[in-house]
Amino acid sequence: MTFASRFARRAAALFVCACAAGLAAAADEAAPRPAWTWDGIYKADLLHISEPSGTSAVGNLGLRWNADAGALLGWDDTTLHAELLWNHGGKPNRRIGTTQGVSNLEVAQNAARLYATWIEHEFKATGGTGVLFGLYDLNSEFYATDASGLLIHPSFGIGIDFSQSGRNGPSIFPNLGLALRVKQPLGGGYYAQAAVIDGVPGDPANPGRTVIRLSRDDGALLVGEAGWQERGDDGPKSGHWGVGAWHYTARSGRIDGNGAPAHNQGAYALAQGALIDREAGSTLGFVRVGVADRQLNGVELAIGTGVQVERPFGEQGPAAFTAGVAYARYSRAQRDAIDPPAASHETAIEIGARWLPAPRLALQPLAQRVLNVGGRAGHHATLLGVRAEWSFGDAAP
Repeated sequence: MTFASRFARRAAALFVCACAAGLAAAADEAAPRPAWTWDGIYKADLLHISEPSGTSAVGNLGLRWNADAGALLGWDDTTLHAELLWNHGGKPNRRIGTTQGVSNLEVAQNAARLYATWIEHEFKATGGTGVLFGLYDLNSEFYATDASGLLIHPSFGIGIDFSQSGRNGPSIFPNLGLALRVKQPLGGGYYAQAAVIDGVPGDPANPGRTVIRLSRDDGALLVGEAGWQERGDDGPKSGHWGVGAWHYTARSGRIDGNGAPAHNQGAYALAQGALIDREAGSTLGFVRVGVADRQLNGVELAIGTGVQVERPFGEQGPAAFTAGVAYARYSRAQRDAIDPPAASHETAIEIGARWLPAPRLALQPLAQRVLNVGGRAGHHATLLGVRAEWSFGDAAP
C-alpha cells in the first residue's frame, strides 16, 4: 500500500470519527447553567512529514470545570477552576528535530495530568483587581494573541524566546507550576498584570507527572505585562497590544560554559488588530517580537506574524483562513557550540483553512514549511496534515 493511500485512509477514519462525535453532541439539548459548569475539547493532528518521510498522529483531551464559589460556598466574587489533560499519540518533532516544534499538542511524555487548577478572587473595591493562586498556565494571559490561536505551530502560542527558558520550561503546556498572579484593570482598556511562579514547574526527571515542589535552589519566575485590550459591550474585541518582561531569580549556566552563572531574562512585545473589517468577517493581523539573554539561551530573537481571515468567501466555504511565519534567530554562543556551526535562524511558515461541518466540530487542513530545520543550514522539511477538534459540555457552541 502506498503512503498516499495509507494517509488518505487514516485521514478519512479521523474525519468519520470526529464527524460522528460532533453530530451526536450537536443533538444535545441546552440546559440552564448551574453554579458550576464543565466543558471539554478533543484535538487531534494527523501530520505527514516529508523528510524523514513518515506520518504521525497526536491527540489531546482537555476537561475543564468552573464554579461560582459565591453560589456554592458563599465566597462572593470568587471563581474555582480545574482542568485535566490526557496527551497521547506520536512525536512528530522527534522525527524532524526542529527548534520550535511543529504541533502544539506534542509533549515530551504522554500522560494524564492535572492541569490549570486555581482559585481567583476579584476585589471590586480596588477597581476589579483579580488575584489568582494555583497551578497556572502563564500563556493563558501573558504573551498571548487571539489572532494566532488557530495556528498549530507552538511559537504562535508563546514565542520560543520565552518557551525555551527554564530547567523544565516556564509554566506552560503541559507542565504547570504553582503561581500567584495579580491583574489590575487601569480603565479605558488598559491593564497591568504580574505573576510569581515556581521556577521549575513539575519534575524534569518525570515530565509526565504533575508535581509541586518548591525549593530555594529552583527559585522563582517573575513575569509582568502591561498593555491595552479593546473592549465592547459584549466583551473583548480584536485590538490588543502589550509589552512584557520575565526574570528567573535562580542563576543559570552560560551556553559556552565560560563565566559565572547569571539570571536568565528577556522581554517581548505584541500587537493585534483588525486589518480589514467587513460585515461577513474581519481580517485580523498580529505581530510578536521577543528577545532573550544571548549568553544563556539558544534563541536570542523570535518574531511571529500572521493573519486570520474570518469567512474569506462569506457564508460559503471555510470559517477562517490562517497564515503565519515564525522566525527564530540563534545566539552566537549557540552557533559556536555546534560543529559544524548552525545556520543563523530557523523559520517556519504555516497556512491552513478551518471548516465547521457541524456546530461542535472543526476540521483544519494545513501545511507547514520549515527552513533550516534545527539550525541545519539548507535542511528543510514540509508537513501536510489536518487538525480535528470536537467540543462538548456546557460551554461548547
